[in-house]
Amino acid sequence: MDRVKRKRCNNNSAGEEEQQQQQQHLSLGSDSFWFHPGFISTPQLPFSISCSAQEDEDENRVCFVPSDVILAPPPLPPLSNIPWFQCKKNFEGGPTYKKEASGSSSSTSLSSESDRGLVLSNPVGHVVGNGSSPSGPSGARSQQVLAANQENSNTEENECVELIDLLVTCTEQMRSKNIASVNHCLARLGAIASPRGPTPTHRLVAYFTEALSLRAARLWPHIFHVTAPREEEDGSTTAFRALNQVSPIPKFVHFTSNEILLRTFEGKDRVHIIDFDVRQGLQWPSLFQSLASRRNPPSHVRITGVGESKQELIETGDRLSGFADALNIPFEFHPVVDRLEDVRLWMLHVKEKKETVAVNCLFQLHKMLYDTTTAGGGGAALRDFLSLIKSTNAEAVVIAEQEGAHNGVDLESRVSNSLKYYSAIFDSVDLSLPLESKARIKIEEMFGKEIRNIVACEGRERVERHEGFDRWREMIGREGFRCTGIEETEVLQGQMMLKMMYGGENYSVVKRDENGAASVSLSWLDQPLYTVSAWKAVDFEGGSSSSYSRIG
Repeated sequence: MDRVKRKRCNNNSAGEEEQQQQQQHLSLGSDSFWFHPGFISTPQLPFSISCSAQEDEDENRVCFVPSDVILAPPPLPPLSNIPWFQCKKNFEGGPTYKKEASGSSSSTSLSSESDRGLVLSNPVGHVVGNGSSPSGPSGARSQQVLAANQENSNTEENECVELIDLLVTCTEQMRSKNIASVNHCLARLGAIASPRGPTPTHRLVAYFTEALSLRAARLWPHIFHVTAPREEEDGSTTAFRALNQVSPIPKFVHFTSNEILLRTFEGKDRVHIIDFDVRQGLQWPSLFQSLASRRNPPSHVRITGVGESKQELIETGDRLSGFADALNIPFEFHPVVDRLEDVRLWMLHVKEKKETVAVNCLFQLHKMLYDTTTAGGGGAALRDFLSLIKSTNAEAVVIAEQEGAHNGVDLESRVSNSLKYYSAIFDSVDLSLPLESKARIKIEEMFGKEIRNIVACEGRERVERHEGFDRWREMIGREGFRCTGIEETEVLQGQMMLKMMYGGENYSVVKRDENGAASVSLSWLDQPLYTVSAWKAVDFEGGSSSSYSRIG
């Protein structure tokens, strides 16, 4: 360990130079986590690093850091080492991107050739000029403007390539515990990337940089002191509503799930939906409309909504009750205020012989994968939750999950797979909302929170453990469920929604059939994003009941 003294000296130029060099590695000059390039003169870390010793009234402040931290950082690897890009130089010397189909991200790793082809459509996000030649007196000025815009465009493209290179290098150096390289990469990433950046890549990498910074602080708390960003109480609610207005993602999941439920409730008199994450109940008005339009609508509809906010559940129940009254649907809302893993069967008020039960489980199963006590994935938490679902004697279990492989043990695979996945998400949002949109910022912050959990957290704290449908088919099937398949009407519903509301470009809805288990996925270009599937407990086909009670 080297002992480094930082003296307050205004007259000694050599001391000032030494202090500036140290600050380049050890401190941030502003209070905010992110800063705009050019605000401070030298590239600095995108987080603050404080010393372990307390500052006193003395002139000297002493910091103890490993000697390799204050050495010159090693050179970065060449651009050709970037696993997600294949670039070639054009005649002007700038990089030309070669897009490839990303395919499924379920088998991605940093070292595999299949990783080459990260979906970064429209990395700059702006079209420069219209291709026509300027004429008239202002022709020279127009050419200058176009040339300046083209130069900015090339700069942004070069920065995108550098950002991915730095992100890969930082992840590798973190594995090898090279603190000097990690420090260097994070400093450079913080100087270029920003959640208010000009391209989706700048903004996406900013959230990965934040996550890696938090991870570095957990690995080396005596070196990196990072303050986690403050989260708003209703931030996710506001962001999800905004996403529902501009993106087909929520509508695809809700409409497809509802089509499965409508098929299940055909000819049924009393129906009961158990929603394990009801939130604001955005899914259910369209289902109510479809049920009310039937020749013989059900005589009673009940929704059991699970959530951790009592106030939100009350508001959701009142809103849905008002909507059902307007359609003359006899409706009952039963709130369950508890964590998902603490829900018991008696809380759900299941009346087996008097009603047809269906379970709606959207984006919840992956949160149960923190317990890996069972070989092959899953564990006691997932097993207990699926056993609870079995006990409801549900005629249908609708499951929706992110189509990603973000639950790898090693950090590099998680960063590789999640970078491909969220680049498609950010690209899709970028084409829907302008750069200055507050809604876009909220939406990207919501996904940034997921990125932060995937990269920075471990153990039980890491809840965003997304898996692909092939893995879910194995884990759910092992617990006594079979996939009941997807009807063509459910696929056509999603395709029609895309065509009518979003023009059918870039997004696609595709039915997938893997070893007899059918599901339907929403994709952006060639990257699958979300998958919906339907299941039924095998034990209940003969009318047997479950022994699972979870009373205690």
